[in-house]
Amino acid sequence: MASRRSVHAQRSMTRSRKILALVPKCGAKSDVESSESSEDEFQTCRPHQDVSEDSSSVRSIASSVENLKISDSDDCEYREIYAVASVHEEPRFRHSTTNSTPYSPSILQHDPDIIPPSPSVYIPPSPSIDSICSPVSSAPAATTAITANATVHLRRYKKTPVIVKRTVLKPTKMSPKWTRSKFQGSAHLEDNMLFDSVGIEKSPLDYFKLFLTDDILELIVYHSNLYSVQKKGTSINITKDDIKDFIAMNILMGVVDIPAYTDYWSNELKYSKIADVMTLKKFQSIRRYIHFNDNLKDDGDRYYKIRPLVEKVRRNFALNIPEGKRFSIDEMMVPYKGTRAGSRKQYVRNKPKKWGFKFFVRASPSGLVHDFLIYGGEDTFRLHTFTEKEKGMGLGAKVVIALANSIKQKPCSVIYFDNFFTSIELMHHLRSEYGIFSLGTVRTNRLRGAEKKLPSDKELKKKGRGAFAQVVSNEHNIAVVKWFDNKFVVAVSTYVDAYPVQNIMRYKKEEKKKALVTCPNLIKHYNGNMGGVDLADMRRGARKNAHFEEKICK
Repeated sequence: MASRRSVHAQRSMTRSRKILALVPKCGAKSDVESSESSEDEFQTCRPHQDVSEDSSSVRSIASSVENLKISDSDDCEYREIYAVASVHEEPRFRHSTTNSTPYSPSILQHDPDIIPPSPSVYIPPSPSIDSICSPVSSAPAATTAITANATVHLRRYKKTPVIVKRTVLKPTKMSPKWTRSKFQGSAHLEDNMLFDSVGIEKSPLDYFKLFLTDDILELIVYHSNLYSVQKKGTSINITKDDIKDFIAMNILMGVVDIPAYTDYWSNELKYSKIADVMTLKKFQSIRRYIHFNDNLKDDGDRYYKIRPLVEKVRRNFALNIPEGKRFSIDEMMVPYKGTRAGSRKQYVRNKPKKWGFKFFVRASPSGLVHDFLIYGGEDTFRLHTFTEKEKGMGLGAKVVIALANSIKQKPCSVIYFDNFFTSIELMHHLRSEYGIFSLGTVRTNRLRGAEKKLPSDKELKKKGRGAFAQVVSNEHNIAVVKWFDNKFVVAVSTYVDAYPVQNIMRYKKEEKKKALVTCPNLIKHYNGNMGGVDLADMRRGARKNAHFEEKICK
């Protein structure tokens, strides 16, 4: 037992000698007096108190604390320096009774220079922080008399978390009265004629220029040259013609595939239609510095680097393309499996290309895109405004409303969408506020009581394939139809209902042949107009044509 105590005493003495060895002699120069940064030196004093920079401020344990650099000030944390005496003594500061300041909560309340105490440790009768770290002239000599085996400890105070209150929007909900009466909100629409094509003959380049206008080329030229100056100090001096060549070369590279883009200029695989337009060095320079916005103008937008380009192209889609009266709204994926997109990269399991950037697209049944939005979380509707009622309808409804605002012929137009977007509130709002009809499949938990009036799946299945049931709300001009085909489908419309009933061909497993199946009228409307976005996606993905590629390579 005695040997253990002696070992403990030796360790304590060794620790004390190391600490006392760090205490500078009287009048010693500070180790950090030549530093130019205020962060290199720990000086805690009153705001209007002059501090000498020529020597150490205190000939005491505080100087050792400075040399140890364990008491650097921190804007986000409070720190407490306290001395603990030997294990046989009660922790305390030894100082003169004439200049001592006993601990008082009022001092810590009103004096910001005093470090607040920790409630979890012993609070000694401590002097103010001025008596520890003030200049020599104002430091009491008694504060230097600290026990030889004292140790200095550091206490960190965690930053108090800031609670941000977010406004919770009340969801917009309706309570329609559903009946099985005749639907009175039917409307007759003309065929989806795009425009009169007589006398209009344009080349593919003319159509391309409708979207990539001169102001877009000027934007790319300006920001690319600006970025090159910011990075290397000199401009690469590209022009609009260089950008046109660069875009054309990238399009052609998508048709004629070579393992590496540098191979188009190689001796073995040289492709003259690309190599003769621009040198490899210039192509790499444009590829390295091409930009669409100033990097210094980061406003928190996830897509701020391409936002000016995207909005210009989007306006050209909405303004320059003649449109009809029927549109479909759906998701479209731009494939991307890289690692630099962060949270901008999305995963949609039901799409052929599951990884990439998600777009919401409004297209005609012919597959022509008229408007689009990039999904970016809270930044999706950065440039759109909604009423309080529209905000409470959810993401899908806001997407439909944002894309519907750019429709030129708003009265008597029709929008088709799937169950991701459909809600009773949205469809009523589109017809009453915008004069736009709508039709879409709907999830059963969004029917607002209509599911109670409709027969169950078991009851409808007994009637056989092609059976359907309908309920309507003539007050809100809404019709809900449940139809049994291979699966159960529930659709909602504001301009058409189940009648007149039509027949369609379906393959029946029991009879092993095709046969006629009863089909409600609104289902036929939906199937005939909903595939516009999928058709546009298919045409965009089919970038290669064997005959076209063979013709180019000759």
